[in-house]
Amino acid sequence: MKNHFLKLYIYLTLIISLFLQIIFTNNSNIILHISFLLLTLIYWLLEYPYIINITTGFFLGLTIDLFTNNILGIYSLVLSILIYFLSSNYKLIINFNIIYKMLFIICILYIIHMIIYFLNSVEFNYWNLFLQSIFNSLIWIIIYFCFKKISFMYKNFPNKRKNIL
Repeated sequence: MKNHFLKLYIYLTLIISLFLQIIFTNNSNIILHISFLLLTLIYWLLEYPYIINITTGFFLGLTIDLFTNNILGIYSLVLSILIYFLSSNYKLIINFNIIYKMLFIICILYIIHMIIYFLNSVEFNYWNLFLQSIFNSLIWIIIYFCFKKISFMYKNFPNKRKNIL
């Protein structure tokens, strides 16, 4: 039996992070800009790569492009490429420990934000962009441990119900 509660929970967290991304995207301080959608998307891709596909990333990116001042299609393309890259290298990435995953996420976020800021003609400093990537990877660690604890409940929800009866 498929666990529909887990899929519902995953898509609900993606929608909430999408709204947080749209609300806090106009932050004037580039270092404190948190990429909520990218962080939750990376977590769910590393945890359950078979649930999220490229079309999900495309439509999430299209929604961000529509509600922010970005060129239409940049986030869609970047999220689609990110999902493809993480899905194709899933077996390699999943074997990293948490420190290597954090360093990997720093590199990914740095490249993604550099592409997005460059294509949108936003003035940025490479050092501030690197600090933003480090800050976002530290937020990802918090998201990782919180979602790991909560997703365990949703993953085993039908099994616990059968054992009670």
